[in-house]
Amino acid sequence: MNFAPPALEPSQIGRHGYASARFERSRGRTILKDSFSRVPLKIIRPLYPEGGEPAHLILINPTGGSVGGDILEAEFSLGEGAQVLCTTQGATRIYRTAGEPVISRTRIRMEADSALELLPDPIIPFAGSRYRQEVTLDLAEGARLLYGETLYQGRAAMGESFDYAEVALRVVARLNGRPLLTDAVEIRPDQVDPCSLGLFEPYPYLGSFYVLGGAESVLDNLAGELEDILSGAEGVAGGACRLEGPGIMVRWLAESPVRLRWAFDDIWNIARLSVLGRKAVRLRKF
Repeated sequence: MNFAPPALEPSQIGRHGYASARFERSRGRTILKDSFSRVPLKIIRPLYPEGGEPAHLILINPTGGSVGGDILEAEFSLGEGAQVLCTTQGATRIYRTAGEPVISRTRIRMEADSALELLPDPIIPFAGSRYRQEVTLDLAEGARLLYGETLYQGRAAMGESFDYAEVALRVVARLNGRPLLTDAVEIRPDQVDPCSLGLFEPYPYLGSFYVLGGAESVLDNLAGELEDILSGAEGVAGGACRLEGPGIMVRWLAESPVRLRWAFDDIWNIARLSVLGRKAVRLRKF
């Protein structure tokens, strides 16, 4: 991976944040081999709150939120056998957008037998905001990835409910260079009422979770367990499905942020136990 940051365009509106990190195994431990960051993104030294593996990386936006024209780019590379958990310091807040949307691009490359947990905090689009996010995942044979994403209806405490202009989320995953998953969500409240029949209805909070890689027998059992979790959860509607390749996709709606988080934690915990052999932990945010 090239750790030289992309050049700034003189005519660009907004800030161009960039962060890159390369993890490798060294002396029985995952270490941060190389890194670079430019505001409004910042990387701090990894933590090891679980005693050993994985290395916990926190991606920070010290500005508190993003405005129209901002571009946020992150690139992470995991060497063979590296184990990493990546989260954010707080919610992704998208402020009112006057012109260009906020654009977020994340590219991840995982070498053989590496493991990554990508667990950002919720996306909160403010009234009048526009946000486009793309996550590209390239996995080698034996790599395992757990990725969870949640989306709020807006600032509910301020009375906002789908008052943003646009949210577009896209995930593209490849295994050994071959397509494994393409998933896209696009919400434009001014064109289609998100609360109409067949869409969000009375559940304004959205969650997605992806389990990629791992043994087929483990994934078969896990898909059934995740389906059971969602079918028995109060205030939640959703389901889990197996991919044609080694993976599972989970999507659910929730009536409140508390129900959304409960479902997220349950899904993460059972997926972590099944695929990585360890229980979920409370994430440190400082």
